[in-house]
Amino acid sequence: MSIISRNERSRRAQTQDAKRYIQMTIRRMRQDMNLTQAQLGKSLVTPVDQATISNWESGKTELSASQLLDVMMLFGKPNFLMLLEQCDIAESAFDNQKTA
Repeated sequence: MSIISRNERSRRAQTQDAKRYIQMTIRRMRQDMNLTQAQLGKSLVTPVDQATISNWESGKTELSASQLLDVMMLFGKPNFLMLLEQCDIAESAFDNQKTA
């Protein structure tokens, strides 16, 4: 196995982890703000319907970069790269719990 394929596998796994983390984070922040999916959808710069928010939270569809930025700005977290860094921290903590 070459280094490139290992790196690709690692990137693929990290990408999937980040997607799941973003989905869970959107749901958690929306609930923390006591917003329904419909309310969140209507609050965006380019509004979307409740089903779209549901699909984002469940992973059925992905947000565009501009949609993710809009959601994060709405929640007061405009630096979504920091969000992904938190994903790494959360994954490390989860991995440590599994091995303990």
